[in-house]
Amino acid sequence: MGTNKADNYDAAMNIRENEIQLEIRNEDLNVFSGKEIEFDIDYVSKNEFEVDLPEKVDFMYIQSHKMWDEYDSRCIGCGRCNYSCPTCTCFSMQDIHYKENENMGERRRVWASCQVDGYTNIAGGHSFRQKQGQRMRFKTLHKIHDYKKRFGENMCVGCGRCDDMCPQYISISEAYEKVARAMREKDNEELISEVYEKVVKAMKEKREE
Repeated sequence: MGTNKADNYDAAMNIRENEIQLEIRNEDLNVFSGKEIEFDIDYVSKNEFEVDLPEKVDFMYIQSHKMWDEYDSRCIGCGRCNYSCPTCTCFSMQDIHYKENENMGERRRVWASCQVDGYTNIAGGHSFRQKQGQRMRFKTLHKIHDYKKRFGENMCVGCGRCDDMCPQYISISEAYEKVARAMREKDNEELISEVYEKVVKAMKEKREE
């Protein structure tokens, strides 16, 4: 997509083993001495951490997977991952009453987090996804399954902000990897089961002969 490159910058740097290469476009920064050479800027072309996203997610299988249990104790429900995410759009409603006139007010849509307590509260005192593992499952699958199912592309842009902001060092990238591994395990189990059924059927037919 070319988003890793830019033309409008003041300075750029390449770090080599025995030297530092500087391209300075802003004269206010031209305070360095050295010899002039020709070189190309090393733009970032590949992330250090690669994520293997699953092509398809079996929601009925993955929703009850044991992988989510670890987040019950790890996640503290602070919501920092959501508030740092450029694509999180969860919101709640708040009724504002005016001090000047108690009979008037407004209902506002307020940015919220699906990871914090109270987000899933509804009338009658009911609340869904009370465990942090359930909330982590909701967020993870919404990024790589629900949104893709509706709009054809993943919601997560891979910026890594949520990983950096989490005080518990929970990585959404690792959660994606766990989902991918779980789906591969499921596919392998189905393949083994299919082969087993074929073998049993063949042996049965041979005995009947």
